[in-house]
Amino acid sequence: MKIRIVILNYNGELLLDECLPSILEAARRSQHEVTVAVIDNRSTDHSVEFLRRRFPEAEVYVAPENRVLCSYNEYLARVPEPVVILLNNDIRVHPDFVDPLVDSFETDPTVFMVTPKCLSFDGIRYEGGRSRNRIKFGLFWNASIFKGYEPGIGQTGFTMAAGFGAFERSKFMALGGYDDLYLPGRLEDTDICFRAWRRGWKCFYEPRSVVYHRGAASFHSKFGASKTLALGHRNSFLFFWKNISDPGYWAEHVLLLAPRLFFAALSGKLEMVKGFFAALPRLGAAWRKRKISMRESRIQSDREIFAKV
Repeated sequence: MKIRIVILNYNGELLLDECLPSILEAARRSQHEVTVAVIDNRSTDHSVEFLRRRFPEAEVYVAPENRVLCSYNEYLARVPEPVVILLNNDIRVHPDFVDPLVDSFETDPTVFMVTPKCLSFDGIRYEGGRSRNRIKFGLFWNASIFKGYEPGIGQTGFTMAAGFGAFERSKFMALGGYDDLYLPGRLEDTDICFRAWRRGWKCFYEPRSVVYHRGAASFHSKFGASKTLALGHRNSFLFFWKNISDPGYWAEHVLLLAPRLFFAALSGKLEMVKGFFAALPRLGAAWRKRKISMRESRIQSDREIFAKV
């Protein structure tokens, strides 16, 4: 099978120098025909010149503008490979990470995405890959670290975490790619996985494939921990308003929203309150996208999806 690994980069010259050799080595070790490419999101450092000089075997594509993860959308529309592996520039990989990640695409036509086991950069700590998602007290909740998660680390399972991983390109494009409603980021991966599940497509966690990630370093350095958390809350509201159709979930949302915001403010958890008021100006955009989302194929209901993932 022909595979394309695509690394998203912005001002990551030092990260690429550290991480890209492992990706190129993994591409060489795979039994598949693997091309490695880098999308540069209009870096202001010397990333492009560095890549062309230091790693000539990697293709370089300079995005028309920096649209964060949404830059993948325009690029993937122009490449031929049926399966693409999307990675960040702060990820190094195990030498044999490619083949376990893409095996299932050859045997199961309903597979949409497979994500690897993600460890901290030093390989000591599990950071995620297998997620749990719920509507809890009227709000959308998701996490990769949750009560009782430990036994699942070593087992293949379902997920809705797709910030990086392998995708069937045609399905990714059929869903329109990552949604710019969530820019600058958070939950756009969950959004596309939820919509894939709704169509009856599967999203897997594959622990035999291992990557090592520095973790949200770019977000925390740009926004700080508090603003990053508020952004996550903002996008949780947008996710609910755009995607959730179950009447019972909506009843919970309407009845419990004010009490939850009041309690969050009272307990000093202001990020949720800030996230809600940051989401309100995007309510119109979320509702317009909701109309499109509700017209998509619906093989599984909200509750059926959350019962699995």
